[in-house]
Amino acid sequence: MEHNLDTGSGQDLEQLASQLDRAMALLARTEERLAAPAITPGETSFRDPRDAYHQITIGAVLAQYKLSAHHARALDGLLSMSFDQLMEVWDEVEEIIGEHEDGDDDEETLGSSLLELLELIPGRLEQFGRYAEWRRAFDRYQERTKPYLEGLSDDDLRRLADCPPSAKQMHLIRSTCAYHRIAFPAVPHRRAAFEWLRDIGANAKYREVRP
Repeated sequence: MEHNLDTGSGQDLEQLASQLDRAMALLARTEERLAAPAITPGETSFRDPRDAYHQITIGAVLAQYKLSAHHARALDGLLSMSFDQLMEVWDEVEEIIGEHEDGDDDEETLGSSLLELLELIPGRLEQFGRYAEWRRAFDRYQERTKPYLEGLSDDDLRRLADCPPSAKQMHLIRSTCAYHRIAFPAVPHRRAAFEWLRDIGANAKYREVRP
């Protein structure tokens, strides 16, 4: 729409300003309506743009059984368990549902049973999920840095001592300390951060799930 601004009065400018205000309000309402549901603090986004097709497709299947983003960490924990760990958790499940058993439901599917399990012991499963999340991040870091560190000369190591720790190093150190409940270390430079993460990875106790 074109507007004639030759009148010399402020009427046309006021009309344009009013139209702009209405357009901005409409845009704001549209953005709010289309915005993705917020993930509450402590939850994790598992999306990786490189694998978006697979993630969206499998997510769509799970959503058909009423699973949502809020189940992601518990589902991650369930899928990361060994068979023996699952049997231990199953003992807890049987204790909870033992007194509330109403008989078999012929209409119940594996999908609905999965949802029920995730919501029956969410805290226990999320504990395994947090460990699985941390373990993947830690192993990826070790895989990337081990060949690099093994090829460093003494001069290279000295130069690393002149660099501050990287943002990724600090994030992984924080998450490692938070998960295992250990004190945050003194890492004044990048070399110290490399060595701390290397030594933590070499300690077998940090590969165990906390009871």
